[in-house]
Amino acid sequence: MQGTVKSARRVLEIFEYFAVTHAPVTLKELSTRLGYPLSSTSQLLKSLQALGYLRYDSATRTYRPTLRVMLLGSWVHDEIFGHGSVISLLEDLRRDFGLSVIVGMQQGFYVRYIVTLCTPTSGLPPFSTGILRPICRAAVGKALLAGKSDKDIALLARGANAQEPDPARRVAVPDLLADLSLCRTRGWAESRGAVVCGRSVLAMALPSIPGQTELAIGLGGAVEDIARQRPEVIQRLGEVGQLLRGRQSELTRSDPLDA
Repeated sequence: MQGTVKSARRVLEIFEYFAVTHAPVTLKELSTRLGYPLSSTSQLLKSLQALGYLRYDSATRTYRPTLRVMLLGSWVHDEIFGHGSVISLLEDLRRDFGLSVIVGMQQGFYVRYIVTLCTPTSGLPPFSTGILRPICRAAVGKALLAGKSDKDIALLARGANAQEPDPARRVAVPDLLADLSLCRTRGWAESRGAVVCGRSVLAMALPSIPGQTELAIGLGGAVEDIARQRPEVIQRLGEVGQLLRGRQSELTRSDPLDA
């Protein structure tokens, strides 16, 4: 196809393939179906996985899209069909609290922010979509870790510490486990300057979606702004989770395959 960049076209063709098949795919199958060389297909899939757009299942050796793909164009849904999408919920949070909204997913020893709706904060750097944060210190990361077993958390924390060149930024595993135990009890996590000095993020895990990577949502801003609104933020994040859980239940009940 003339007038297009080959690598960009192939990325879009991969996403269009998933849109048609609605199913996971192996490297070899995708290479065969789309007529791409196996080596370049492997590089593309690994790059999209590293960026958080695809999820790899090592048990079945298949790839499938993550919610980050959907969220790319969700604003178009709102413009055409009116409000009611996930992005609308996030925009409401940003407007009502004057805080930045983050949605993140685990990527190895890190949490990747796949959605960031920022509110200007004086003197603090903005949250960036796609950025990686240490999963053991970021609130969104800890909200995700709280759903894992202590054994898995300890293993991950030791691996993260081994890759951290700055001893001051390594985590004490017993302290992390104690912190996550508290997170499970109260249902939320908070960073309180553990990642960026002067900034705090308060986060909760979002309801699980079958076949998708676990996600967590956070509201972030200056430490004093989070502290002032903490009870209201916790209540609202819980309501968002309940709403999304209800929507998923409705979709399950209305699925014609279940009839």
